[in-house]
Amino acid sequence: MDIWGFGCVLFELITKKPLFPGKDELDQIHRINNILGTPRPDVLERFKSQATHMEINFTQKKGIGIEKFLPAGCTQDLKDILNKLLAYDPNERISA
Repeated sequence: MDIWGFGCVLFELITKKPLFPGKDELDQIHRINNILGTPRPDVLERFKSQATHMEINFTQKKGIGIEKFLPAGCTQDLKDILNKLLAYDPNERISA
């Protein structure tokens, strides 16, 4: 399991529901963008260079944030670690 996957599992353990429950790969990406926001143009270019099976062309938008989906009473430390685990840019994501 990678760091991103751990962040998704941690969120699911806390809320008892998936954070990005997409119907297919493209729907899931749109859900990620809705919550985290669209990646910066430089990150998007890196993703495009690695994507061989789909067109990556997203309109820039700000996400609504993970916090909206967490139950009341979650600590700031928990919110911080989830945001670090689920940073869109892998270079900005916390490491093990």
